[in-house]
Amino acid sequence: TAFNGTSLDSVYVAINQALARFEQDGISVEDLDRIKAGQETSFYNGLSSVVGKGFQLAQYAIFAGDPGFINQDIKNILAVTPDDVMRVYNTYIKGKHSVITSFVPRGQAELALAGSNRAEVVEEQIVEGAEEEFDASIVAEYERTPSSFDRSVEPPYGPTPKVVVPTVWKSAMPSGMNLWGIQNSEVPLVQFQLGIRGGMLLENAEKVGVSNLLAQLMTKGTTNRTPEELEIAIESLGASIRASASEEGITISGNTLSRNYAQTMELVREILLEPRWDEQEFEILKQSTMSRIQQMKANPSSIAIAEFNKLIYGSENILAQNSMGNEKSVAAITIDDLKAYYEANISPTVADFHVAGDIAEAAVRSSLTTLDGQWTPKEVAIPTPDVPAAPEKPSIYFYDVPDAKQSVLMIGYPALAVTHPDYYAADVMNYRLGGGGFASKLTQELREGKGYTYGIRSGFWGTTIPGMFSISTSVRTNITYEAVSLIRDILANYGPGFNDQDLDVTKSSLIKSNARAFETLGEKLGMLTDISNYGFEDDYVTQREQIVANMTVEEIQRLASNYLNPDKMYYLVVGDANTQLPRLKSLGMGEVQVIR
Repeated sequence: TAFNGTSLDSVYVAINQALARFEQDGISVEDLDRIKAGQETSFYNGLSSVVGKGFQLAQYAIFAGDPGFINQDIKNILAVTPDDVMRVYNTYIKGKHSVITSFVPRGQAELALAGSNRAEVVEEQIVEGAEEEFDASIVAEYERTPSSFDRSVEPPYGPTPKVVVPTVWKSAMPSGMNLWGIQNSEVPLVQFQLGIRGGMLLENAEKVGVSNLLAQLMTKGTTNRTPEELEIAIESLGASIRASASEEGITISGNTLSRNYAQTMELVREILLEPRWDEQEFEILKQSTMSRIQQMKANPSSIAIAEFNKLIYGSENILAQNSMGNEKSVAAITIDDLKAYYEANISPTVADFHVAGDIAEAAVRSSLTTLDGQWTPKEVAIPTPDVPAAPEKPSIYFYDVPDAKQSVLMIGYPALAVTHPDYYAADVMNYRLGGGGFASKLTQELREGKGYTYGIRSGFWGTTIPGMFSISTSVRTNITYEAVSLIRDILANYGPGFNDQDLDVTKSSLIKSNARAFETLGEKLGMLTDISNYGFEDDYVTQREQIVANMTVEEIQRLASNYLNPDKMYYLVVGDANTQLPRLKSLGMGEVQVIR
């Protein structure tokens, strides 16, 4: 994706120059070794879950004729030579024909690759009442693939599995940094996450996006390493190290082979404590961020999220902002703003280190000793933003995207924090509404029953700060009114109509799926994050299982009555105002308020 105003001819020239350089220079043993290390890590990541193991064994059975090929596969990866790579390049890439597509802004065809033929796209017309009638209950007839057993007979369910909660160890470093870990030696990998609380909450409202740019710049070199040298050092270990920012913090996370964990953590220390402050990389990141923001302004789903956040939190609230910032704020940010944020807010006193994998607690502490000794503690006060109450009456808003062939719908209100006593129970209540995929009523009605949408979901999205309850989907433009009306009816009838069968589906799915909920290292990290961020007990998973087991129809109905009132929600539609706005006025929620 080229920057705004860049001719794709220049991009194509650069691609061909890179191919020519690769063809001339080949691949070095050092480059190949670091690629192999990364593929070894990916190989073990793919085996971390039961589904991953089953998928790989099936793949080997089909394509190699032997499920046990799993042992040979990794040997083959590690045995690849530079000559093998060039042989494959010359056989399958060099001189081969290609299909090349250019996508450019309307009215700027001169930016497309020279010699391109215009692709004629036939746009669907927006026609009311053009829906085809179909009966979803009709069983399709088709020729069955021969099989050694009857695939139409569902295997019997086994006994409900018991959740095995992994042992969590906790510690703290002299600087104030807290440590949380789970040792697991199933695969020779370690995943870690260093969370530094604050993020966008500590930013100046006029320069939102500072923490995002800082996080990105952290991995663009260190005092003693250029960006390329740092990237090579990380990849040579078979590792990945990422830095990201959110509304509430900056996170440095990684994944590495356990044998290279200590070396990986030394690179993390270097990234955190020895920033390069590369001016050229900073300007590139600013330009890239601006491009992403511009792309989001043209994406109806991104528009819906941005506008809905303003409705939920209020346009002046910092939580209503995109953590990347906006065009005006990013343009105003200087590298000195990043340095000032770093000096004031990057402190071990607001840091939590989570680690899961083939590593013992003593080794983790040892790997952090140098970092801890060099990281200066400082006091950081993180503000708690205000979250408005739910609206007292429903209101509907419309954002006009002329001629849009889909409408994006977002419906909801400011709801609960994760720490609220009802939060998890409300999450359970939502399962049958819109949290359970094909088991949810929203999906069954809008997708399976009506064919209005490909997917729809609902949920509670809180942290330590009260978050929102929201329903989100994209529907075909010509049934926008019908979709909004149907969702509202489902909300109104969900509690009163909830029955014993709904409860059985909810309990069966949630309890049985829990057995696999924390099997991968990433899921174990998520568990540690929940424990440290929200003060949950180590066995909170078991406690939640008990909540599900004890849930009653009456309790679901109480929760639905309290937290699913369709007459106390915001309704946002992003779509074609010319054809859809007039019909929405008949929903009975007052005048439709046009945002744009």
